[in-house]
Amino acid sequence: MTQQAIATGTYLDHLLTALAAGGDHEAFVHRDRRVTYAQTHDGVLRLARVLHDRGLRKGDGVAVFVGNRPEAVQLQIAVHLLGCRLVFVPPEPGQSELAAFIAQADVRAFVFDPTFGRRAVELAESVPVADVLSFGRSSVGEDLTALAAAASPQLPDIQVGREDIVTLLYTGGTTGRSKMVTHLHRYYDGLVAAASRRKGDSPGPQRFLVCTLVTHSSGHVAAITGLLAGGTMILADEFDAGKVLAIMDRERVTGMVLVPPMLYELLDHPACPPNGFPTLTRIHYGGAATAPTRLRQAIERFGPVMRQSYGLTEVPVITILEPAEHDPARPQTLRTCGRPLPGMAVEVRDEAGTVVPTGSVGEVHVSGFFVMAGYWNDPTATRDAIHNGWLNTGDLGYQDEDGYLYLVDRSKDVIVTGLTSDNVYSRLLDDFLAAQPEVRQAAAVGVPDERFGEAVHLFVVPVPGAQLDLADLRSRVVDELGPLYEPRGMSIVGELPVTRMGKIDKKALRATVTGAAPSQPLSGGTR
Repeated sequence: MTQQAIATGTYLDHLLTALAAGGDHEAFVHRDRRVTYAQTHDGVLRLARVLHDRGLRKGDGVAVFVGNRPEAVQLQIAVHLLGCRLVFVPPEPGQSELAAFIAQADVRAFVFDPTFGRRAVELAESVPVADVLSFGRSSVGEDLTALAAAASPQLPDIQVGREDIVTLLYTGGTTGRSKMVTHLHRYYDGLVAAASRRKGDSPGPQRFLVCTLVTHSSGHVAAITGLLAGGTMILADEFDAGKVLAIMDRERVTGMVLVPPMLYELLDHPACPPNGFPTLTRIHYGGAATAPTRLRQAIERFGPVMRQSYGLTEVPVITILEPAEHDPARPQTLRTCGRPLPGMAVEVRDEAGTVVPTGSVGEVHVSGFFVMAGYWNDPTATRDAIHNGWLNTGDLGYQDEDGYLYLVDRSKDVIVTGLTSDNVYSRLLDDFLAAQPEVRQAAAVGVPDERFGEAVHLFVVPVPGAQLDLADLRSRVVDELGPLYEPRGMSIVGELPVTRMGKIDKKALRATVTGAAPSQPLSGGTR
């Protein structure tokens, strides 16, 4: 008999109530495993008991380097129940940067997944923490799974506060000084509201496929929101278009979260059914720019189910574009990322901080309940990012008269070129190229140029079997966007490299031209 959870005044009250009420309903599907809500509730309390018995208390940090498995989500909830800080360790950086990141996060425990292989074991051996635990037997640390199975499902005494820092998310940085976004419990209030909206949108059984890592903000938010809504979370170990399509059919998936390269791979896969899936009601997409032509294809294939969200690690959701607002008959609706989420505000400002007129490009600033509390132990970076409650996203865009936001580039991806050092917005160029019939995917980067400072270089993935005339493509770019956008160099590639987050890795592309060391191997796929 499991203990009924005590009130905390946070999202945990809603979540534990949902877990306790779910009974034999499936909470998770992972490979051949099916885990009920009752088992999940029990598992959360057992994990919390183990961590508490090992001395973890409010404010202690717990770093997690784990894959998409039910225990990973249960652990996240257990850490929050103890009032501890949940520190997500991403797989992208190198070992030295990860070790420095964990040390910088000041954690007391490190939990890793042995299925990550030797890299996880080496990291576990190198981190200076009091407790090392693994999901299953390993040569390093103790088996957390076995400890939890033997523990009592009794919730320890806890003191959770709404203003506690509960989650730290990695945002990159140079070795030894990564930036860590801190979120308070109020971050999760937004997920409670989102779960309520989701139940209203899809009153039937919800079966949500999570293709991104649950230790990344998109996967974490998807899993927690799905449980709050009483749905079934179907966890994919990694993204493989053929396997995902099979899961969608077999598990009668009603919703999923994708980044654009994942969406494109599904659309291009020969097993993707021409009329979509009858149970599918929502595809939540975002995390990177989506080409309007591919978005149109998705609507034609899957129906009016596309829902875009624009956000950052620092602000998970800023704007929303609902399915009904995607109108292929009005092409401009496929270029916008929507209007601000209720409780969020957007302003577009110039470099002096002055709000620019409607339709003018500037830096996107946001405020509202979803904005991070700051960067962990980095007041200088926090002051640089947030002024009077407004966070500078680093994105460039404009708003129309109806409040819809259009992004044109990341400020760091703008290519400054030409005799007058004008701005080339790479997203405009990427979208135009993707609309060409013989182009499957494209990316523009800036490379050093002696005369103009920077020059445009294009990487183009042709449609299989298509004859690509680069000179003709260059002419079309100039005719459509003007001579400033004319590429100085062009490369035909079989695929574009992407990070584990699913975003096109422009650093790796740029390195192939400049000779600099790439941040990731120049290879395709999403893993």
